[in-house]
Amino acid sequence: MKPSAFAFISTILAATVGADVRAATPTDPYIQRFLVNWSGGGTVLLDFAGSPWSVYCYLNPTPGDNAVTLAGRCRLKYLFFLSRSIDATLRYAGGAYSGTYSVDGGPPAILSGRRAGDDLTVNVRWPIPINGHLQAVITIVNDGHNFTLKTVDPIGLNGTPITTSDLAFVAQ
Repeated sequence: MKPSAFAFISTILAATVGADVRAATPTDPYIQRFLVNWSGGGTVLLDFAGSPWSVYCYLNPTPGDNAVTLAGRCRLKYLFFLSRSIDATLRYAGGAYSGTYSVDGGPPAILSGRRAGDDLTVNVRWPIPINGHLQAVITIVNDGHNFTLKTVDPIGLNGTPITTSDLAFVAQ
């Protein structure tokens, strides 16, 4: 290959790769906080009548255009063969956050919410009834090194809100 042709191809390749990388880097500082690998766990309530289960989770980020996708697995502690894949995408646009959340490749829930400081509160609209209805609220607190995620079912037992997941993650 002639040096000029090599330089041309290298320039085009560098420009293409560079453009893709820049386009995939979120500009929102809160979204950027999620761009590390995470591990952690906590408790989940599989149904209102049962006891909470301890889980261990890991999540790996993929950046997007002012977005991040966190994908990984959560498994029940002590029952290693029971696990679920997790896939959540969070986007920032126009002062608000939106996205999707799915488990084991199922139909995604729709997320929408706002942030105040380190706290992001999103309304969840499930694609199918969960605990008898289609809504929940997730609160995420991310300080850049740790993040917590709490899901609250607004109806719960007897109309009282109930926490259905309470998870804490540490940046790896």
